[in-house]
This record gives sequence, structure tokens and C-alpha cells, in this order.
Amino acid sequence: MKKFAVISTLALSIIVLFLSGCVGTNKLPAGAQSPELQAIIILPVATLVSSDDQANLKRAQQLQRGAETMDRLLTDYFAEMDNVKVISVEQMQVLSKNYRSSRAEQAREIGQRLGCDAVLLTTINRYGERQGSDYSADQPASVAFNFKLLAIKSGRTICSGFFDESQKSLFENLLSFSGAARRQFKWITATDLAKEGIQQRFATCPNLRHQ
Repeated sequence: MKKFAVISTLALSIIVLFLSGCVGTNKLPAGAQSPELQAIIILPVATLVSSDDQANLKRAQQLQRGAETMDRLLTDYFAEMDNVKVISVEQMQVLSKNYRSSRAEQAREIGQRLGCDAVLLTTINRYGERQGSDYSADQPASVAFNFKLLAIKSGRTICSGFFDESQKSLFENLLSFSGAARRQFKWITATDLAKEGIQQRFATCPNLRHQ
């Protein structure tokens, strides 16, 4: 019964997803022009795993944890943006099970089915957790990811970017005083670093940044 309940809940979420489509709920003032993108879908974060990484179980596990963390951060980041729909891993598995195309083509096909304008593809390349405490770290947090916002109809890249940082001490980088002060001169976690990366890099993309 428990297994059936889980499957039923997932099936219901997929049905709701298709019924609601990808239509934003923002209402524009009379006479105002519609924004370039009315509706965006956010796909689960992918991991960049090579054949060497598969043999390195620790790195593969780090990337998987990083992808799960990024998914949560993206859900939080877009929570108040009514024109954005975040697709869960479980929903993605159901939506993509009949596709054999590339990830970008698959994303566009799903977006078309949901009636969206654009799709955000994010890939995490590195995710290393801090080893130590706030004020003493043997190994600093290290995060790298890239993203691409694709127009579903044309397939063109609307905007893209990447984030790649391993936290350095103030003594290692004398130009990092402002960043160190913002972090209260602490060694931050990989989660905090990834959150900073999302906020910084998405701010460069008008369709993704908070207004």
C-alpha cells in the first residue's frame, strides 16, 4: 500500500503539471508589453561525470550530492517567480522516459509539451565540501557549475554563464577583502558557496535575476 501511495502521488503531480502547463500567473497592467519570456521551466541539475569519475566513486558521490543541493537551491531561488516552473527529478524521469535525443533537444521537446518559452539547463562540474569549521578549514569549499537558458522554439541560447570558485583565505588573495568581509571572514560551506554562485551569475541574465 505504501508503494502504491508513492506512485499515485507522483502520477498525480505529473497530471497536475500537464494540466497547469507552464503558463506564468503574473498579470500585466493594461497596455503593457509582454516580457520576452512568459514561462520558463527549470530542469534538474545534471552532473558532469566522465568514465574516470565513474571509477572514482567518491567524486561521483560528491557530484550527486552537489546536484541535489543545487536542485534545492534553485527551487528556493525561483520560489517567488510566478513565471517559472521547477521540474523535480521524479517528474523528469517520467517526462523523459520515451526520449532518446540529446539533453538540450529533450528539454525543448518537454518544454513544447508544457507550453513554455524557455528551459534552463544547469550542470555541476565540481562540488567539494569544506573540511573543518567556520574559522579553521583543512580544505575549503569548492564549487563549479554552468548554466544555459535555451529558447524552446528556436533553440537559441538566450543567456549562459559559469561559476567556478574554491574559497581562498584573505592571506592567499589580498584582493578578496570585500568577499571575505561579506562572509564574515569565515570558511563557508559548499552549499553557501553554491548559493552565492547562483545569485551572482543569474544576476547577469535578465530573465533569471530577481527583480
